[in-house]
Amino acid sequence: MEKLFDDGCSYYTMEELEPLMANLMPGEFDPKIIKNTVLDVNYGSLPEQLLDVYYPDDKSRGGGPYPVIFFVHGGGWIIGNRRSGSIRSIIKALEHGYAIISVEYRMLPMVRYPEFIYDIKTAVRWARAHANEYFFNPDKFGILGDSAGGYNALVAGFTAGNPEYEGEYGWEGYSSSLQAICDIFGPTDLTADNTAIYRKSGVKRFVKPEAGKPGENETRWGVVENPGLLALFSPVNLVRKDIPPVFILHGKDDGLVPYQHSIFLYEKIKKVCGEDRARLKLYEGVNHADPFFFTDECTSEIIGFFDRHLK
Repeated sequence: MEKLFDDGCSYYTMEELEPLMANLMPGEFDPKIIKNTVLDVNYGSLPEQLLDVYYPDDKSRGGGPYPVIFFVHGGGWIIGNRRSGSIRSIIKALEHGYAIISVEYRMLPMVRYPEFIYDIKTAVRWARAHANEYFFNPDKFGILGDSAGGYNALVAGFTAGNPEYEGEYGWEGYSSSLQAICDIFGPTDLTADNTAIYRKSGVKRFVKPEAGKPGENETRWGVVENPGLLALFSPVNLVRKDIPPVFILHGKDDGLVPYQHSIFLYEKIKKVCGEDRARLKLYEGVNHADPFFFTDECTSEIIGFFDRHLK
């Protein structure tokens, strides 16, 4: 085994890390607890392109059309599914008159960037193409994701109208635009020197890298020979004047994605789009995938953001 080097950062011990890691994939959500659902819908031309739709209780009484929030799960682009327990960060939006669409997307290393973005945008186009059938309001689409899902939500929302990000999996001619984005502790700059950030902040990291090995991002994204591609993949470099409003949430004790990533994005949006396009909330004492993000305090803030922009 390669010797672990001293990079000047603080790290959790294995005993400390075990309960934190258990939060990263917070179980599986049981769709049976929701009264009105349409499950296992094939939204694209591939069999693995599936989604679940959750409705408010009034659907059976002729409710709708509903504003829609797309949920995109996290998992580092390598694990997870549309029934991730982290949907609890937004599932209460059903009580506020939203339909929720949870999207399954293909992951690394089976596909390469931007295939998973194609999947999400295909799901958005599917929803517009089927708005009447499924009681959706096609003018009121928002998206929320946590961690890698937050990254995916940002890229999907920032690239509306860009044919290079649409894919060819169905529903051409329908828009994949989104009217509001909520990013929960997603990475925003894949070129950032996270080691230097953690060294300066003193926040404990989850895992220590190995000396002489390529960086995690270069390895995971398969760009070891051309790490410059990471800049092209980074949401901070996709910000345009016409992006939708963005709500960014991050814990200041995050040991996996430094909270500074959210500051980077917030400052970039302010510079390009103006003060009112983005909102940032940083939470003291809150870690990555922290149960705090499922509390009434947090979910109320998230639903309030969507209320301002989708109602």
